[in-house]
Amino acid sequence: MPDRLGPYETSQQERREDFLTVWRAQSPSGAAGRLYWFDVKGPEARAVFFRFRKALKALSALGVLPEGLEISAKPGQYYVFWPSCDAPSALPAKGRKVVREVGRILEALRPLGFALPDLDLRLNEDGVRVAALDPLGEHDEAEIDRLGGRFLRALPSARPGRRSHAASWVPGLLLAVLGLWLFAAGSARYLNPPEFTVPDLRGQDPRTALEAVKNMGLKVTFTMASEPDRPRDLILEQNPPPGTRVKPGRTLELVLNRPKDGRVPPLAGQPLSEAQRTLEEAGYLPGAAATGYSEEPEGTVLASAPPADAPLPQGATVRLLTSDGPAPRKTVLPELTGLTLEDARYLISVAELRLGEVRTLPSPQPEGTVLAQSPPAGVALDVGSPVVLTVAGRGEVLLPEQGFMAPPAPQKAPPETPTTGPETPPPPDLAPGERIVPIRVPLPASGTQAPVHVRLVVTDDNGERTPIDTFAQGGSTLEGSVRVMGDARFKLYLDGFLYQEWTSRAP
Repeated sequence: MPDRLGPYETSQQERREDFLTVWRAQSPSGAAGRLYWFDVKGPEARAVFFRFRKALKALSALGVLPEGLEISAKPGQYYVFWPSCDAPSALPAKGRKVVREVGRILEALRPLGFALPDLDLRLNEDGVRVAALDPLGEHDEAEIDRLGGRFLRALPSARPGRRSHAASWVPGLLLAVLGLWLFAAGSARYLNPPEFTVPDLRGQDPRTALEAVKNMGLKVTFTMASEPDRPRDLILEQNPPPGTRVKPGRTLELVLNRPKDGRVPPLAGQPLSEAQRTLEEAGYLPGAAATGYSEEPEGTVLASAPPADAPLPQGATVRLLTSDGPAPRKTVLPELTGLTLEDARYLISVAELRLGEVRTLPSPQPEGTVLAQSPPAGVALDVGSPVVLTVAGRGEVLLPEQGFMAPPAPQKAPPETPTTGPETPPPPDLAPGERIVPIRVPLPASGTQAPVHVRLVVTDDNGERTPIDTFAQGGSTLEGSVRVMGDARFKLYLDGFLYQEWTSRAP
């Protein structure tokens, strides 16, 4: 599946060097060609791109570029789309006319450092056309003349003029000699002009830059670019670059930052991915998308900030609001505790909720009785939300009915009757009517590693008290004993729920 860069679909990567990538691509209109994509994040990449763009403008003035060539200098989208040209190669050039046309092309590119090997020239019925230009090509004057001298010498301006008669040029020569003699001292400066080193003007404003080069005799021109994230009227690049030795009369091109103001495109009703692509093609950065309930389908753009048609500098961020779909309907959870599981299940379905986890806890309540619910009754929930129930299950506690009571005090034997047999062990230290009730409670396994809170409440003739209030591991057995007076009523709670209830009557 092809990838997308800006408005173009890319199919094959042909070349990648530093900040430049060349792709086989197709335009939105279906035209095939090459996409020169620049990753402009530093001064070197910016200088190469603007030199390349200036070369294309020079070629466009000659009328030698194919139709459909597009240049973009938007933030994050620095590229050139070059449509394919199927004409045969123009080299080697045949005919004086073709040689002169190639020379015109080389002469236009000479100030920018491009030479003949950087070009792919084709010949069709309209003449020579440039089918490609290497953006990274850079040569000095001598090398340009060496590589394309044949074509440059064929230009009319390079051909020597006809010789005139001596009578026509002798007076002029005498005047020239006289002028040279009169102004010999002054002319020396102009015949041997001084050289200057071009300073680094990047990051300066135009007034400061002009002040820095005013005594160098340079021709200063300004080219506009749009970098919204940088200050307005800031010099972004320069040509020649800093440190170049130049003579008076040389052209100094300064790239001035003039962010373009555009308008936010209408995005409402578009899918999120399409709206983001629309923003990128318009020169804006898609921001984080917020969401909200709406009758529109999920993922549909509802609005943008700034709104549609609002003026905004290119490169700025536009935030989007998308739809989460219709808002969920609400329902109220009824009271379910004390009902049977089947009755609770029915009420849950009537409330348009669903039964979630059902937990079982041993309890003296009838098996299947709802002991607790989560969430609690009266809470407003989204339709279809789960409800967790805790229901009663069977429990078991092994307890004696009466416990152990101290035997009655022994009667003193008559002095004449001796005691025989083993001695009776001393009774426990119990008050009259008091007894000991042993307790053995197998705790149910909770299914988790959390301990179980165990609390035993006893009510007898001495009142109510809690002899056991502790934590124990589920699945273990809790053993102990309790002293009671008279009839005793026991209530055993596990994790706050009444687990078992029984009565131990006095004998």
